[in-house]
Amino acid sequence: MSRALKPEDTRDALRKIGVVLFAIGALMVFLRKGDDWGNFPILLVLGIPALALYGAGVLTIKDTGGLQSWQAVSTVLGLIFIPLALMQLVDTLGGSSSSLNVFWIFGLTAAAGVYAGVVAGVRFGLLVAAIAAIVSWSALWDKLLGDEGIGGHIGVYRGLLGILAILLIAGGVFIWRAASDREEGLSRFSELFTGAGISAVIACSLGITSVATVFGGVFPTPVVETNMFWDILLLVISIGLVAIGSRLGTRGPVYVGAVGLLLFLYIAGLDLNDDSPEPTKLGLWPLILLLGGGAAIAASLSEGVSLGKRPQNLVKKTGG
Repeated sequence: MSRALKPEDTRDALRKIGVVLFAIGALMVFLRKGDDWGNFPILLVLGIPALALYGAGVLTIKDTGGLQSWQAVSTVLGLIFIPLALMQLVDTLGGSSSSLNVFWIFGLTAAAGVYAGVVAGVRFGLLVAAIAAIVSWSALWDKLLGDEGIGGHIGVYRGLLGILAILLIAGGVFIWRAASDREEGLSRFSELFTGAGISAVIACSLGITSVATVFGGVFPTPVVETNMFWDILLLVISIGLVAIGSRLGTRGPVYVGAVGLLLFLYIAGLDLNDDSPEPTKLGLWPLILLLGGGAAIAASLSEGVSLGKRPQNLVKKTGG
C-alpha cells in the first residue's frame, strides 16, 4: 500500500481530482434519487463515501510519510458526508430529526473533525469541528430549554453561543500549546478561533431578522429584537476578529470579522434596534463611527500610543 500511495505530483493530483469527482457523483445521486429510492440504498449512497473519503484521508498518512493535499481534500469531503450519512441512518432506523438526534450527529461530526485536525494534521477539520459544535450545542439547548426551545429564549441562546465561543478559544489555546511545532499549533488555533468568531457573530447578529419590520411584514421571518448593546458588541467583536486575524497572519478570523462588519452595517444602517425603524434618518451611528475613525487615525500619529513588542510577546506567551 505504501508503494501504491507513494507521493508524486501527478499521482497526487489524480487522487485529488478523483476524490472530488467521487464526492460530487455521490451527492448528485443523492439529489436525484433521494426521494425515489428507499432509505437503505440512500444510506449506502451517503455512508460509503463518508467512510471511504474520511478513511482514505486520515488512515493513509503513515503510508504517504506525511499529510498530502489529496488526503486533506478527502478528509474534508468525508466530514461533509458524515452528518448526512448519520441523519440518513436515523431515518432508516425509523427515527426523527429531533434536537437530540441533531445533537449527537453533529457532536460525532465535531469529534471526527477534531481527530482529523489534531491527529491527522488536517487543520481545516478543526473549523468543521467548530461549526459542527455550534449546531450540536444549539440542538442540545433547543431540547433543554423546553417546548419553546431556543426560539423562545433568544437572550439565553445568545449567552450560550458566547459561552461556546469562549470554550472554543480555550480549546484552541490548549491545542496550540500542546503542539510540538508552534507555527502548526498557531494554525490549528486559528481554525478554532475562527469557529469562536462565527459563534460570537451569530449571537450578536440575530437581530438581522428585524429587517422584516422595515418592509412592513413582507417577509414572514420571526423577528428577533435587537438593541444598542448587541450592535456595539457585534462591532467590537468583528473589529477584534479582523485585528487579531491580521496580527496572527490567518485569514479565517478576518473573513468572519468582515462578515460581522457587513451585518453590523446592515443592522445599524437600517436602524433595526429601534421599535419603529427609520433607515433614512441620519441618527447617531454615522457620527460615532466617523468621529471614532478620525480619533483612531489621529492617535496613530503619536508615538506615545505604541504598544511596542507587547502584542508579539503576548502571542508568544499564549502559545507557550
